[in-house]
Amino acid sequence: MYSGLGLGHKRRLAKKSFLRWTCYILLLILFYMLMTGGFFSSWQPLLVIPLVLAVSMFEREFGSALFGAFCGLVLDVACGNLFGMSSIWLMPCALAVSLLIMHLMRPNFINHLWMVAVTCFIMAFMEYFFNHLIWDEPNSDIILTRYIIPSYSTAVLLSPAVYFIIRAISSRFREQEKERFPEIEESENND
Repeated sequence: MYSGLGLGHKRRLAKKSFLRWTCYILLLILFYMLMTGGFFSSWQPLLVIPLVLAVSMFEREFGSALFGAFCGLVLDVACGNLFGMSSIWLMPCALAVSLLIMHLMRPNFINHLWMVAVTCFIMAFMEYFFNHLIWDEPNSDIILTRYIIPSYSTAVLLSPAVYFIIRAISSRFREQEKERFPEIEESENND
């Protein structure tokens, strides 16, 4: 990808990439603290889902899939779900978003909003179906209306704010890379 750059340039690019991913991880930790801190009554906003999809819009497919799988595990720990269940749904969604943005769409908050809504719908249905409905739990409709729907709908409603935060982080580091290394823009245009 950056074959025309020298070793010093590649190190600086790796440093910028490391800093960008560090910011993403710090946001993940902040959202985890919001989800588990007891700031909300009986449900939590699942801000990890819009975070994963926003990062997927601005990063390559491999990093997006890994970040989606890791965030799915974090989401399972925060919500008390079966460990790995959310990763099963978040990893392919993150990969799909990354590939859609790379090949078919532009990264904007409208695309992010509908992608988060579709992902939340899929994940809410799967959580309700596999954790409550399939076991014929009594009061599963109360769990759906009081916990699952508010959590996932809040994730959709707050997704534009998460998108703009991730876009600011990504564009800040990418602008610095392109200012210092104009060869990057040429190599990206050739890909």
